[in-house]
This record gives sequence, C-alpha cells and structure tokens, in this order.
Amino acid sequence: MKLYIIEAVAILTLTSFAISCSDKGFIRELNDIESYINEYPDSAMTILDSISALGIKGSEAKAKFALIYSMAQDNNMMEETDDSIINIAVDWYSKHGTDEDRLKSYYYLGRVYQNAGDNEAAMESFVKADAIRSEDYLRKGLLYKSMAVSCFQVLDFPRAESYNDMAKNCYRLAGNTDKYAGAVLLSSDLHYIQEEYQEAIECLDSVKNMLNDISLPRRNEYYIRILRIKQDSQDNSGLSYELENYLSSFKKEDISWLDVADCYTCLGQYDLSSSALEQYRNNNSGYKRDPSYYISSYMLNDSLRNYKAALDDYINYSHLSDSLTLLIAEQDTEYIQEHYEKDMQIRKERDIRLMIVFLSISSIIILSCIIYIFRLRLRQSRKESEFLTAEISQYKENYDILSRERNELSRMIADNPPIDRGSMTVLNDRLELLNNFFTAAITSNSEIDIKACNKLKNLVENRKEFLYTTRMTFIAAHPKFIRHLESKGLTENEIEYCCLYVIGLKGKEIGEYINRASHYNESSDIRAKLGLGKHDTNLSNYLKNLLM
Repeated sequence: MKLYIIEAVAILTLTSFAISCSDKGFIRELNDIESYINEYPDSAMTILDSISALGIKGSEAKAKFALIYSMAQDNNMMEETDDSIINIAVDWYSKHGTDEDRLKSYYYLGRVYQNAGDNEAAMESFVKADAIRSEDYLRKGLLYKSMAVSCFQVLDFPRAESYNDMAKNCYRLAGNTDKYAGAVLLSSDLHYIQEEYQEAIECLDSVKNMLNDISLPRRNEYYIRILRIKQDSQDNSGLSYELENYLSSFKKEDISWLDVADCYTCLGQYDLSSSALEQYRNNNSGYKRDPSYYISSYMLNDSLRNYKAALDDYINYSHLSDSLTLLIAEQDTEYIQEHYEKDMQIRKERDIRLMIVFLSISSIIILSCIIYIFRLRLRQSRKESEFLTAEISQYKENYDILSRERNELSRMIADNPPIDRGSMTVLNDRLELLNNFFTAAITSNSEIDIKACNKLKNLVENRKEFLYTTRMTFIAAHPKFIRHLESKGLTENEIEYCCLYVIGLKGKEIGEYINRASHYNESSDIRAKLGLGKHDTNLSNYLKNLLM
C-alpha cells in the first residue's frame, strides 16, 4: 500500500512540475525516481508512463526524462530497439551536464543498439562511455558486462572474457554480490560454449557458495545452467540430483518448467516431462506464441517417436520465428519430414531396418577402435595411458559381442554391397584392420597385435587419408546424415570435421590433430551453417543426435 501511495504522490508532483514548466523541480523529482529505479523498476515505469505524453518543456528536463525513461525500460527488461528517446539524452549530455549522466546516456544508447542486434554500433557507444572517468563501480560493471555480451554474441571469446573479468572486479569493488554472481555465470557460459565443461562447472560451484546472498532470478539462472551441463555431459545421476534440488528450492510459479521438461525428457521420464509441459501451459496463457515451448514439445515427441506430433511442433516453431530462423526451421522441417516418412517405411520393411541398424553399429565399432590408438598418440601422460590400457582390456573382454558385430558386417558387405567401389574398399580395409585385432585377442599373439597397432597408427598419422576414409565410411553407413550436412552447405573438409566429433573426439583434440592453433573458427562456421544459435546445444551433441 505504501508503494502505491508513493506512486500516486510522485505522479501528481511530476505532472504539476511538467505543466508548470519548472525544470529544476521536475529534474529533482526525476532524480528521486532514479534513486529507487533499481529496486522498484516497475513502479518507476508506471510513474514515467503517466507523464510521457505531456509536453515537457526545457532541453535539460527533456534530456533527463529521456535518460531516466531509458533506464526504466532497461531495468524492466523491455529491450527497446528504437533510439529516438535515448538520443534526446545523448544529444544534450554530449555538450552539457555531468560526466555521470554523459556516461549513462552512451551506455543506454549502446543497450538499445544491443537489443536491436547491432553489435558494432553498441560497442561504439560502450567505448565512448568507457572513455568517461567514473567512480561509480556498479555502473562501470554494467558497462563492461554489456561489452562482454556483445563480444560473446560475435564469438570473440577472448575479448568477452577480458571485459567480463573487468565487470567482476567492478562488482566486487561495488560490493554487489548479485551482479558479481551474474558475471560469474557469464564466465560459465563462455567456458560452456567452448566445450570447457570443467571450467564451466568450477564457475557454477563458486556461484553455488553465494546462493543464499543472491536474488531469486539469479538463483534460477544458476540451476538452469547446471541442469543443462548435466544434460550435455549425459550425467543422469547428477542431473536427477540437481533437478530434485531445483524443484525443492523454488515455488511452482518461479520454476522454469520448459527446462524441467527437457531434463525429464533427457532422463527418459516422459510422463513427468509431459506434466512439466502441462504446468508451463497452465502458468502461461500465451504459450502458443512461445517458440521455446514447441522446441521442448518437439524433443519429447521425438523421443517418444511421435514423429507426426514432432513435425507439427516444428511447423509451429517455424511460424513464430523471424525470417532467418524461419528459413532454418523450414530446412529442419524437411529433415523431420524425411525422418517421419522413413519411420513409416521402416515399419513396412523390417529387413531394411535390420540392415541399417547393424551397419551403423558396426561402423561405429570400427571407428571406435581407431580412437584407442589415436588418443594414445595425443595424450602421453601416464594417467591417461593407464586409462586407455583399461579401456583396451575392457574391449577385449567384450570380444564375443564385437565378434558377432564383425560377422554381421561381413555378411552385409557380401549380401548388400555398398553403393560405390570407393565405399566398398574403405569398409573392407576397416574390416580387415578389425579382424587383425580380433586375431591378436584370440591368440594373444603380441606380434600380430603390434602389426595391427602399427597399421592403425600409420592410418591415423596419414591425416588426409584418415579424414577421407572416415568420411567415406560415414557416406556408406549414414547416407542421410551426410546428405543433411551437404544440404546445409558444409564443405568436404567441414563434413570430415563433423565426423571426427561423432566418432568421439573433443574439439581441442580435433584442433590438435588437424594442426590448427584453434578449432573455434571451424566450429563457428559449421554452427552457423547448421543454424545453431550461440546458446544452443554444443556441436558434438547436436551431430550425435542427428545419427539417432
């Protein structure tokens, strides 16, 4: 009730000042609003909206109103993209007023450009703001955080990390734990997008120690990020534990039910996922206009093999997207349509399904064999060597299973020869190599084992040949996968890069193997062609899901 009284009094006071043209009195009232705009942004917006249509006279009063109004919009997360209001403040404060007001005007102009997706113009405004000296560490922290986000959005991760470190330092000096935690969460995102999962988790662990001292929205951000990392790392036990903590820590109305639905889908608990989606619909009357809802619904229906429903979800998603996203979604819809038609065909042609399944499994087994020696060459540490030795030992213990797969592959090559001679040659070569390992395992003949390992080592060391034969193997075993990548405009080199991801290599391992100082450029180009956003799933998981 007290807050409403304050709003009413402020509205009457500001209106009277605006009408009476008392600039100084009007500006004092605006300064008063600024004093609580962070704590009560919605109330500030209500007051400002009540007088926005009045004829405010006086250049300074107009500039001050434009600045405070832009601040209120930003604090209410309204994501304004029209610079007409804030430019009134910029034009005046560029020649008059205090340094603090000048800094704010450039900062909020940058925020408008940032909302509009114009990162170049945003950074230009942010740089102008940064050139102004200020002892307001909180304001400087907000500035550096926004600069970090702009760099993040254009995939300039080193600069993003640098600006974000500056933001964290400013927040620390300002004593603002909540904002500091937000910057640490951004650090986690930077590591996450670069597939540096351990570093990302360490950042989240530091935020975990602050949970009792930060705002509810910030705690929500923490849990959503830890849940997504657990999903991507396929840590189901950790995911279940963190999901239980999340659900028990928030009221129903504060829970991100779409993220909860995605978690349950990942865990294979489809009834609970469906309930979470229902909860989201109950809490959001406008869910039919939310693209994120249809993505979560698609993931559930796809997991349940309800391909017709999944197709409908993607169609709805495409209709809600902008022109660029629409193009990507339409391409994905075509892929899902093929997936649906394939499923119907498979139901009628059981023998074909069997052949495809066996061929896929066998090809992955062959490629997995190569990884043992490949990782041994890349990682020479004693600990990792011991780990690989254990893996090889386990591989030999599973000999009977692999043998059956080997025999099935041999039968299918004989009964169903590949489409072209090149694929036939590649598969036969890989099969011969696999047979050598089986012979060594049966006979415990170290000489045969050494010869097989040397042959495998020579194949891996011949990068050009290895990349080519790997791509040819995928062409024979996973034609749909390869055609999908080709339809997205990927080059042969980029497709080979994707194949290395699928067979189990990590981004840094790929970068080292192809003799690149950084793999980020290749990865970024591929993500762009595949229509993956900056905050979408990592490339490795996306590609592996395409094979399923």
